[in-house]
Amino acid sequence: MTTRYVHVMGIDPGGTTGWVILTVPRLCIFGDAASEITEWDYGEFTGPEPVQATAIAELARVTQGLDYRTGPAIICEGWDQNPDFKSTDEETLSPVRLGAMLSLLQFQHKLGDATVHFQSRTLAFGSKATTDDKLKRYGMYVEGSDHIRAATKHAIIALRRARENWDFAIELWPYPANGVG
Repeated sequence: MTTRYVHVMGIDPGGTTGWVILTVPRLCIFGDAASEITEWDYGEFTGPEPVQATAIAELARVTQGLDYRTGPAIICEGWDQNPDFKSTDEETLSPVRLGAMLSLLQFQHKLGDATVHFQSRTLAFGSKATTDDKLKRYGMYVEGSDHIRAATKHAIIALRRARENWDFAIELWPYPANGVG
């Protein structure tokens, strides 16, 4: 049976990892229903990277709940290599390590049926659809947390991309998606 809703989980990984979960009707992506976000939740994880990765995995499994084979699409901010960036601070590579841990957890089937995808920060931060002013208008601006706002921007852009590109949507939610549309 095809689920009525799909979830996207935006992740801004690092020493403090921001996360957001957006729930939308499946037909907003795989049909012609108007765009709608029916639920959203957000927060931050801190602590050692393996603890954060494990917490993200648990959140993905809880979000999936009893939705057979329809885990959330995890959209993790990808590391954009800047050749001019010169730093010896170990913290700057925390997003890379967390992303690798999420990939390993997916490989080990410890994310439920979630899929993991990396998205360039330039997509999320370069879009006019995800400015802070737009987040405020959507009622999705979280005061005081750049990490949650970044995760929200990634999730919104991923939803827009999925709505516009059937193949990308199938990558995010590969199981029952072909039963709708």
